[in-house]
Amino acid sequence: MRVIDDVADFVIVGTGAGGATAARVLAGAGHDVLMVEEGPLLRTAERPGEVLDAMAMAFRDFATATTRGAYPLPLLQGRCVGGATAINSGIIWRLPEDVRAEWIARHGLAHLVERRALDDAFENIERELEVAETSSKLFGGNAERMAEACRALGLPGQPMTRNAARCQGTARCLQGCPGEARQSMDVSYVPRAQRDGARLLTLARIDRVLMEWGRAVGVQGVLVDPVTRRPVAQLRVMAREAVIVSASAVQTPVILRRSGLRGMVGERFQAHPGCAVVGRFDEAVTMSRGATQGYEVPLRDKRLKLETLSLPPELLAPRLPGAGAMWQRRLTEMDHYAQWSFICRMEAHGRVRPALFGGGSGAAVHYTPTARDMDRVREGLAILCRMMFAAGAREVFPGIAGLPAVFKSAAEVETIERATLRPHQLNMVASHLFGTACAGRDSSTSVVDENLAVHGVHGLHVMDASVFPTNLGVNPQHSIMALAWVAAERLANRSRSRAVAA
Repeated sequence: MRVIDDVADFVIVGTGAGGATAARVLAGAGHDVLMVEEGPLLRTAERPGEVLDAMAMAFRDFATATTRGAYPLPLLQGRCVGGATAINSGIIWRLPEDVRAEWIARHGLAHLVERRALDDAFENIERELEVAETSSKLFGGNAERMAEACRALGLPGQPMTRNAARCQGTARCLQGCPGEARQSMDVSYVPRAQRDGARLLTLARIDRVLMEWGRAVGVQGVLVDPVTRRPVAQLRVMAREAVIVSASAVQTPVILRRSGLRGMVGERFQAHPGCAVVGRFDEAVTMSRGATQGYEVPLRDKRLKLETLSLPPELLAPRLPGAGAMWQRRLTEMDHYAQWSFICRMEAHGRVRPALFGGGSGAAVHYTPTARDMDRVREGLAILCRMMFAAGAREVFPGIAGLPAVFKSAAEVETIERATLRPHQLNMVASHLFGTACAGRDSSTSVVDENLAVHGVHGLHVMDASVFPTNLGVNPQHSIMALAWVAAERLANRSRSRAVAA
């Protein structure tokens, strides 16, 4: 294969929330930046409206990657320019204050999460990415019914805040916002960095960081065919200033371990697995109208966050109970279903290693929820079912193997509350992943320091959710962006100071 060589001041691996934000800051400061992305650049106008075709283009391994072990859990990751921001609903949450306090007290990260710097970053991002509360006009039937349930049960429901102030309520976040109202990284910070001089290399899989005498000097990998994913050229990019790895909490530790780093690399993998419940209503709900996710119920004391999640028919259909004529009858009522989900701030820790063979993503993720995690999952399912009935559902489909497939009254929810649930009984999915290159002051218990620089390696930084020492209990993309903004700004200032001194 031919060999392609390049060089830049800063080489950034990954264009998701962390990598794209770092590129926006560093390119904006006048540095020569090269963004390297494993997936393709998907033009909005070219993305298919059919969700399965869209998933094949934008999701890693067509959303088939799972954890290893007795209870495999699906792992949802984006693999395209913009990463997960290009396939999510744009939900925005600032770093919760209790999490910030824990990071300071237990992990010595006062400098990283210094209030003024972090708040400035949040405000800049919110202004540039058009962050706004979802209007009730965009709720659609799905969110309207969750809001009704909250009023009936006295729950602290609220409209979601999203980076989509111009949302038209087409419920097509998974396929790519047709009007580019959602300010995902592929339509915001990546093109902004390019306008400031940054370059973008797509379909480039980075395998390792190149090291010389304790310093990161570049990256090595391959260019891949867009269809077969087979290598077509070798790639080597040298970094004058630093390498920034922003490849996700799964791929980042794989790259670091293949580069020879050990210690805590790949340890402390954490997630927000979640489940969903479907309800059937007499009147039409029409999940195809409104924001894909527009309403939420944060229950931090229970380590849960309930959310609306509208699905297109091809993803909703497998969630409906029954077979044969019964299932076909349910398909004719497609407009009458609502779906609500929750994410659970689980306490379980796992690990990530490079896959020895197979696995598609090149990573082996080991993770098993604890008994207490499953107790919280059980509570979340019960709350969602009760909320469905409070909003007027005629039937609720809890989706739990071994329990009734259909509940017809709120009294039947006690079946869940009395049960001991196991992961294999549920359709749990993990979409928020954290912790495999933890930040901390102590190098024996962390991978990066308060500036997100790898302990003991000059010129190597990590800027994605893998640096989070804990999970959050809320959607992480805003916190990823803010931490990357702060770290990249400090990195740009140090680089400028060195240049002036020279």
